[in-house]
Amino acid sequence: MTGNRRPTTRRRLLASASSIAVLGAAGCLDDDGESGESADDSSHEDHDDGGTDEPDDGEFDDDLVDDPVDDADHEVDISELLVYERDGEQVANSHRGHWHYETETNGLPTIEPGSTIELETVFTKDGEELPVGEDEPYRLDVELADGKDEIVDIDVDPATVSVSGEQAGETATVFELLEDGDVVWEAPPIDTFVEE
Repeated sequence: MTGNRRPTTRRRLLASASSIAVLGAAGCLDDDGESGESADDSSHEDHDDGGTDEPDDGEFDDDLVDDPVDDADHEVDISELLVYERDGEQVANSHRGHWHYETETNGLPTIEPGSTIELETVFTKDGEELPVGEDEPYRLDVELADGKDEIVDIDVDPATVSVSGEQAGETATVFELLEDGDVVWEAPPIDTFVEE
């Protein structure tokens, strides 16, 4: 199993590098190459138009960006959180208090009642992947932002999460980074949909 980890990590680092290039084109990097808010981030409205916006060939659509939230009080300065499906497809990434989406839902992939999606995460700091896992300094946690636990069931391992659809509805989840059991960083809530 360890033999498969290395190619996946390389793929993720390449995806991270390509997402940085896309973020630069999308206006999320300032002139010095540092992350910054794009000029139009402050004027975003709800972009739920029935799922007609489709991402272009694996690149993030700048129109599918949440309004940023203040993340200045985090104990660990995370550059980016990358969320992948188990097959290696990138779902979304969060940086500087907002999300970029790879899905038509502007959130996590839609789940059917009785089905499960399995997601992997990569947290980066200054371009380096943080060690997240069972015997590592950091662990993943995922919480419901609104307490609607009748809609989804969440099962978190140290670096992965399974989200199971319980009944049709919409909720929001929050990805968190733990150190010694304490939350040291969290992403803004991301919409989670269960549809029949």
